Amino acid sequence: MRALLSHPLIRSLAGLAAIGLAIIIAVYSLVPVSEAPAPQLSDKIKHFAAYAALAASLSVAFGVGPRPAALAFSISGLFGIGLEIAQMLGDAGREGSLLDVAANLCGALIGLFIVWGLGRAWPLFGRDGG
Repeated sequence: MRALLSHPLIRSLAGLAAIGLAIIIAVYSLVPVSEAPAPQLSDKIKHFAAYAALAASLSVAFGVGPRPAALAFSISGLFGIGLEIAQMLGDAGREGSLLDVAANLCGALIGLFIVWGLGRAWPLFGRDGG
């Protein structure tokens, strides 16, 4: 039985999810503050959760393993840093923040650990069986 996280359909769906998440993250990161939804959670929690989801979906899309995880972390991290720079340079009333970058990177790392943990804990997710 093929492991769930390495199944081609799941990897394709994860890739589509990553693209969708990246678009949503970019839109909400760059819209003027007055047009952004009212914060109901801490800003850092939102950053953390968004980048955990992005890195996890990228990791599954690229294939479970150390290299895909490193690639997913790099892309997520650079995306987050790029958006913070865009906020600093833009005129939408937003400010780039090193704390936001830290929340993005921590979230991405935890997202990868979740995918890794699923693969290690449950054979259905991470190991190809006979």
